[in-house]
Amino acid sequence: MKYISKIILLNIIFIIVMSLFRAAFFFYYGRGLDFTGFAPDIIRAFYMGVRFDASVAAISSIPITLAFIVFLFAGNPKYFKKFVSAAKFYYTAVFGLILTLLCVDFGFYSYFQDRLNIMVFGLFEDDTKAILTTIYKNYNVFLILAGFVLLFAFSYFLSKRCLSFPNKAEFSSYSPLSFANNNGVFIKIAAALFLVFSNALIARGSLGSYAIGVNSAVSSNPFLNKTALNPFFTLMKAFDEHKQSGGDFDYILAAGYQDDIRRAFADYLNKDISEIPKEKPEAALSVKIPYDETIESLKPNVILIVMESFGRDLIKYDGENFDVLGELRKHFESDIVFYNFVPAYHSTDGSIESIISNVARTGNLKLSQSKYAYNKYDFSGPVAYKNKGYETVFLYGGNTAWRNIGVYMENLGFDKIFGEKGMNQGYYGNEWGVYDEFLFDYLWKTLESNGNKKFIYAITTTNHPPYSLPKNYEAKPLNPPPDLKQKIIGKDLAEKRFKTYQYANEMLGRFITKIKNSKYANDTIIAVTGDHNFKNVYSYSPQELLTQTEVPFYLYIPDSIKPKNYDASVLGCYLDIMPTLYNISLSDISYTAMGQNLFLPGENKKVYTESNNTAASKNYAVTYYFPAQEASNFYAFSQDNSFKAERTQATQAHKELVKYVKALYAVCGYMIKQTSEK
Repeated sequence: MKYISKIILLNIIFIIVMSLFRAAFFFYYGRGLDFTGFAPDIIRAFYMGVRFDASVAAISSIPITLAFIVFLFAGNPKYFKKFVSAAKFYYTAVFGLILTLLCVDFGFYSYFQDRLNIMVFGLFEDDTKAILTTIYKNYNVFLILAGFVLLFAFSYFLSKRCLSFPNKAEFSSYSPLSFANNNGVFIKIAAALFLVFSNALIARGSLGSYAIGVNSAVSSNPFLNKTALNPFFTLMKAFDEHKQSGGDFDYILAAGYQDDIRRAFADYLNKDISEIPKEKPEAALSVKIPYDETIESLKPNVILIVMESFGRDLIKYDGENFDVLGELRKHFESDIVFYNFVPAYHSTDGSIESIISNVARTGNLKLSQSKYAYNKYDFSGPVAYKNKGYETVFLYGGNTAWRNIGVYMENLGFDKIFGEKGMNQGYYGNEWGVYDEFLFDYLWKTLESNGNKKFIYAITTTNHPPYSLPKNYEAKPLNPPPDLKQKIIGKDLAEKRFKTYQYANEMLGRFITKIKNSKYANDTIIAVTGDHNFKNVYSYSPQELLTQTEVPFYLYIPDSIKPKNYDASVLGCYLDIMPTLYNISLSDISYTAMGQNLFLPGENKKVYTESNNTAASKNYAVTYYFPAQEASNFYAFSQDNSFKAERTQATQAHKELVKYVKALYAVCGYMIKQTSEK
């Protein structure tokens, strides 16, 4: 049994190494965050982290433990020697992979502000070649690979040092055969049971009702909860989520509305169930827009642009010396901007699907990559415009084969679909698509083509790794103010990010200026938002619950149809984009959508974003990971419209938010799966 002590020592060393990784994660990504009053939680985070790491080590040791037990009862010195040799290579491989996973997770967090999650599958489901090329351009790949080799060398060195025997006598005394020969069968059975129980208990990580898992929170501070995690667990969760992403997951059942879908619609719309039609409950989402003579005669063009990584929070630092808005600034100052606006998801595909589909983002269901991509929905974004005689066009700066997006948009009802391959051959860009200036050039030409009124949905790509720009672009001053500078993680990459963000905004601003100075100024609406927040530069405090996800929603509306009274501080989300556009551009038509017109009073407005699983109203918020039974954290917002979140006790308002999220998932699941034409 003495050999077990060597295995235990090796595992303890690796647990310490994993804890050192956690400490590096905490000090690197925690810079600029305020941990005042969180000292006990920091200790709990590292203690929980040790439990996670010990669990990973125990799971890794299961084959070794089982093999060792076999030797207790049917040992052979010859085979035990081979086992000892194999164990060294086994631990070299396993712990080398774990250390590599820790490094990958460390880099993953710098972009996604989260530990390894379902987004890792984007390497295979996204444009894999473009991703690998981006990594090659942004990082010293050969140095990274050399580092990974050193990790395996380090694992081999420790494994060999801990598990080797200097002489035959020591080998004999440490061998399980010595223990087997000197003890009876009951002692051996007891020893085997002890080994199995100990290994299982440490792997489980808990004596409570539930095994240790990624939802084992230690603090109200989200960063500390993430600090505690081990990427092995978050990767396993990602695999589970990915298995559910095929589209067969029953959201109605999971939300608790089986055989009662009308109740889901009632809860979502905050109506009495008697107001929900029995035969077609989706009719409750239908809205009638009355006849409007001005809109009917004008029939404005509508351009909806989704900018890559167009986060809201960086805009607050915009100024003469840190010019991130460029030409766009004057339009933000003169037109309508909803700043308290949250995206559907933390990736491009989920966001652009949610905006144009008129239904919420449903968990891990990737619509464009599921069987539902081939269905027809009469409530999808372009349909209302097609019904009024508009030409509908989808423009994507990249390859329309990406995530099957071209096929999906065609089935949603777009008349024309253009990607980089269908644009002018003189355009150029990077691995992800043409540079934004060329996309806007093609958008202009699309607007000018034929005399049809148009609804154009355009997606940019430039503000994305590898953050390359046209060589002739001259950047404006980008000197971060002190309060931003102290929060920056990775100065060199941040400088590239700021410059690319500025470029994208400058090109957008020039395009809007061109529209305003043209014949289209009085009959064209321009709407702009981001697919997700600006990432990969700094961390966020727990109080920045919405700030860490928010994107602006900008609107240029000709004066003749521009609403006179509105509240730009209202909470909004992607679901509200199409209903808002319908109500300012269409007349005498009905539409079906899960969102609301932002120009209507919204005292009871609720939003939900899967970017950080937050549901919010004007005064309260919860973090809720569907389909969990309970919310994990409860917040109250400050009353100064800053939406600064403070932890609080659960109230009835928080329970209503959880009910809203469950109803949202159920309604969305119903709309996608039961209201389509195949």
